[in-house]
Amino acid sequence: MYDFSLQLLLAVFAVFILACLGYGIVRLRALRADAREEYADRASTKPASVRDVSEDEFVRLYVKSFAPRWAFYLAAGCAIAIGLSPVALVLIPAGYEQIWRATGAADWAGRGGYVFMFTVFFGVIAFGALPAFLLARLHHTRAPEPFTHALARARGEPIPEETGWRRRPKWARRARPDVDVEGGDTGRKDPAPDSDGSADGVGGGGSD
Repeated sequence: MYDFSLQLLLAVFAVFILACLGYGIVRLRALRADAREEYADRASTKPASVRDVSEDEFVRLYVKSFAPRWAFYLAAGCAIAIGLSPVALVLIPAGYEQIWRATGAADWAGRGGYVFMFTVFFGVIAFGALPAFLLARLHHTRAPEPFTHALARARGEPIPEETGWRRRPKWARRARPDVDVEGGDTGRKDPAPDSDGSADGVGGGGSD
């Protein structure tokens, strides 16, 4: 039963890896076709946007900017985790055995106990999490630049600045600073005078 469960788990991982690779390859082919259509359209309608840029270079930049990199990194992470699992199942019990004997070889912590199984379980997860972390960091640090920037660089032009207009968020309060100018309006209204002409609510200087 244990062998069947392990084989089933490996089969699921294998299918997942093949699915990621297949999706990535199909998307790359579709991106190349889209890039050639985009280049032909730009060459006829906006030739300045592809000036001094060949079709092959345009396709390369287009695919590099929009490629589904996550699919290949995910497949690589799963493959590395599967490859490291047998190594983890050898090193973790061996290391646990040494620590167990060095701490007195208590019966409750021996092989087959809950402490041993807990250590092996989370140790194998750690062996798979470490390469996953490294691949995720590599995926982030090696992210390609935006396509508009890459195309401008290929034309020999400066990188365009993103100066698009942004709508003010609803949660942002409008700034209403007081105007502090001599003799000017400070933005504050004085309290309205009472009916008897006083501004502070106290009666005038009339006699009794």
